[in-house]
Amino acid sequence: MYLYLHSSNYFFTPPLFFYLTNKKFNLKLAQNNLLIVEDNPIIRKKIYTKANELGSLINIQLTESLKEAISFLNETNFKIITLDLRLPDGNGLELLKWLKENPADTKVFVFSMSTELKQICLKYGAFDFFDKAKDFDKLIEAIKTNS
Repeated sequence: MYLYLHSSNYFFTPPLFFYLTNKKFNLKLAQNNLLIVEDNPIIRKKIYTKANELGSLINIQLTESLKEAISFLNETNFKIITLDLRLPDGNGLELLKWLKENPADTKVFVFSMSTELKQICLKYGAFDFFDKAKDFDKLIEAIKTNS
């Protein structure tokens, strides 16, 4: 992951690819990444462990807050996001709205007990919705299929 600057030319080392966005010259690393947004440390670790065992994900980031999730998204293009709706500093729906305003090629899998919000999540761009009470294995299978 190196960027060499030589005169006015920019050389990027393969196999990493960078996106230039805005006029501010932001570099976003585009890889097979997963962002896990979950405030419960036990569930967060369980998702991380199973996703890591798949072997197909290059970079897995963990966060328990909406604010930190947005910070990660400003720096990295994630292929997949697992999203809890109830976070200490806001609602996961806010992140879905933010993603709609800042489009990226990202699949968001909502993983929540708030099943009454499933249709709203799908309306705001979630790729799929999984019930925390019974769909853990389905979530991991979706990550595997889409990574």
